[in-house]
Amino acid sequence: MDEPDRDVSTVANVLAKRTSLLTALADGPTDQRRLRDELGVSRSTVYKALKELEEVGLVEQRAGGYGLTGFGRLAWQRHDAYLARLERLNDAERLLEGLPADRQYPPSLFEHGHIVTTGRNAPERPLERMEARAANTVQLRCLSPVGMPRYLEATHERVEETDQTVTLVTESAALSRLADSYDRFEAALEEPGLNLRASTEQLPFAVMLFDDDEIGLFAYDDGSLLGATFSSDDDAIRWGRTVFERARERSELVERSTPV
Repeated sequence: MDEPDRDVSTVANVLAKRTSLLTALADGPTDQRRLRDELGVSRSTVYKALKELEEVGLVEQRAGGYGLTGFGRLAWQRHDAYLARLERLNDAERLLEGLPADRQYPPSLFEHGHIVTTGRNAPERPLERMEARAANTVQLRCLSPVGMPRYLEATHERVEETDQTVTLVTESAALSRLADSYDRFEAALEEPGLNLRASTEQLPFAVMLFDDDEIGLFAYDDGSLLGATFSSDDDAIRWGRTVFERARERSELVERSTPV
């Protein structure tokens, strides 16, 4: 038997071209007739496709028809995972439009992350997931360009009632709005487990670290939330810690006697 053509570009092209047939063979050997019926194509189309797959070593003849080779199964699985990652990146397109293009982000934030975008009938879906995750976090670290009084109130109550600790770094203007809108703002400043910090820099996005287990990255467009991606990937969490710590180091702790 001739050695199969293992030119990588050729294999990649065949994988993309014959995805439906490879998927049909994933559960085990299948004869040509069943393949024709399942895919709804002609006999000649199936024959041509199988020969093409044989030539690059993805498929072989065996008892019961045609089946994936060991190489073929691994290549198909990798290709299928690649398509899934592309699909997630496609879902993240709107989110990416709200993030600075000159910053580098871990691909795993989008390829492996859980992407939640806003919708006409569900504008707060990303925030609902954030709240649910934050409620079960011991150490919450947040970097945010906006201040939302209702979330500060909920956070303040959790810190008072549980052992949760929270560090919030936000823009000075956002803190001023919080001070005007939240009637217990002064009490929040005195709460030992709640650290509010003011940044004079413009923050391009929001980052939340839920313990060291998960990161949330939130994108905005002119102050309106576009969506968020949540990831438990180690690279994404390390990136989030670095971004947060740099912003925290350049911010100032807001104390009761400090005007905001």
